[in-house]
Amino acid sequence: MTRRLPPPSSPDPGHTLGEVLVALGGRLTRLQTEILASLDQPLTIRQYRILARVDGGHTSLTALAKLARRNLSTMSQSVDKLVHQGLLTRRTSETSRRTMQLALTPAGTAALAAGSEALAKFTSELTAHLPQELQDRILPPLRQLFLDVQGSLDDR
Repeated sequence: MTRRLPPPSSPDPGHTLGEVLVALGGRLTRLQTEILASLDQPLTIRQYRILARVDGGHTSLTALAKLARRNLSTMSQSVDKLVHQGLLTRRTSETSRRTMQLALTPAGTAALAAGSEALAKFTSELTAHLPQELQDRILPPLRQLFLDVQGSLDDR
C-alpha cells in the first residue's frame, strides 16, 4: 500500500525525512522567489544567479549555461532579458572576436547587492530561533546531503 502525499496546500509536510526535505525545498524556493520579486529591481531566482555568476567571473554564455545545466539558447534568452533591462552588458571578448563577454552594469551591481542583502537577511531570520547547539548538530549532515544531491546532478 502506497502512502499518498498531501496536496501542495496542506500544512503537513510529510512523515519521512525525504518528504519533509522536498516540502521544505519548495517552501524555501517560494520564499526566495517572493523576496527577489519584491525588490526595487525585481529579479527571478535565475536572473539573480546569473548576475551572481557573472560577478564571480563567469562571463561567457557557455560557462553560464554549463553552470546552470541549461542549453545555450535558454541561457541566451535569460541573458538577453538582463541586457535589455540594463543589468548586464555584452561585448566582444578581447581574446576572441567570436566570444561574447558579459559584465554587470552599475544597475546590475546594485540589483545583485540588494538581492544578496535581502537573501542574507532571510537566511539569518530562518535559523534565528534555533539554538546554536542544534544548528551545529544538523549542519554537517545537511551539507553532506547537499553534496550527495550535487553529485547526483553532476552524474547526469
